[in-house]
Amino acid sequence: MDGDAAIAPAHRLLREHTRDAHDAAEATAGMRALLSGAMNEAGYHGLLAAQLRLFVAWEHERAGEITAAADAWAYQSRIPLLETDLSLHGNLPARVISHVDVPPEFWGELYVIEGSTLGGQVIVRQLRTQFPALPHAYYAMGESAPGQWRRFQQVLDRMLPDRTAQSLAIVGAQRMFARFQRTLQDPGHHV
Repeated sequence: MDGDAAIAPAHRLLREHTRDAHDAAEATAGMRALLSGAMNEAGYHGLLAAQLRLFVAWEHERAGEITAAADAWAYQSRIPLLETDLSLHGNLPARVISHVDVPPEFWGELYVIEGSTLGGQVIVRQLRTQFPALPHAYYAMGESAPGQWRRFQQVLDRMLPDRTAQSLAIVGAQRMFARFQRTLQDPGHHV
């Protein structure tokens, strides 16, 4: 049997090897309050502001990879959506774009980000009930693209074809889950 034939699809390995990190992010105080309906409007705005800081930092750090990966996956910036929800305008750091190879860790990080979009479809229903007068563009972004998650999984499988790339992607995914966990644990602090 060929060694490559036994390699599991990247999207499955990422799910299996980041399950604990995913659960830890969901178990944070911020996410528990959000999902239970115990979060007030000020807390919700704090959570959105913390996520805005996370994405400003990550998109700036990974600007080159986002551009280089565009042929395989057209990443949609979360920054304007969060700005809409927070009623903010501009004043964000300029993104520096440079052409670089796309490392497997980037795909792992993006796995977490795109997966959170899928989870947002569940969260937005509750938010619309709890905060009907507020915009929810960030959490609702996944509603406009049915089937996007399955397409992204196919991209992952294509971009992470071997064990080495998949292992590096898992490291990136775990690192991004840790960033989300810090953000959700204490939304008032910078990421």
